[in-house]
Amino acid sequence: MDINAVYNFLGRNAIIGYCNPFQPVDKIRIHEKELVFLSNDEIQLLFEDIRKNCKSRHVMMITKICLSTGARWGEIESRKDHHFKNNQVYLTYTKSKKNRIIPLDEALFLEVKQHIRDKGEFTNCQESFRRALLRSGVRTVRGQASHVLRHTFASHFMMNGGNIRVLQSILGHSDIKMTMKYAKFSKEHLNDAVRLNPLSKMDTSWTHR
Repeated sequence: MDINAVYNFLGRNAIIGYCNPFQPVDKIRIHEKELVFLSNDEIQLLFEDIRKNCKSRHVMMITKICLSTGARWGEIESRKDHHFKNNQVYLTYTKSKKNRIIPLDEALFLEVKQHIRDKGEFTNCQESFRRALLRSGVRTVRGQASHVLRHTFASHFMMNGGNIRVLQSILGHSDIKMTMKYAKFSKEHLNDAVRLNPLSKMDTSWTHR
């Protein structure tokens, strides 16, 4: 929460009796962070390293669920057996404070249930995933780590023809602006550059004469 939001909250709840002193101050524009996602080949490299080198028994399973649902690592890591039912994962105590239900492929759902029966419920293994990410050699942005799985899901979702509003619901974004950063990966979004440019309806053959 930024300082502006703090003063607005205090004012709305009559905790302070004066105006927000930061209201007239223009927001500082900062560069948008680079959005990195994994290609199919990089996903395979990551899986290979996890399979060969990860000592934690849960890293592979959580990685697969995150890539299949766009959920945050912590949202999945905290799930218990009863949160997986009806081919769905039930997410509670999320960052947005809203519960979400995300469907799982039946084969993955059965794999998750079998994993929990055989190896127990998930435990903290995010650091083990970070080390696998570094060892695999795939390019990431500093500070993203497991969040690259969420970016990968969302980017591939749009590249494969997904709907931006559906993606917003899956990711749990309260503001569509947060989801729009993935719109550039939509094939339709890119094709609009060809379809809607000013020369698209013009006969330009004369320019070659």
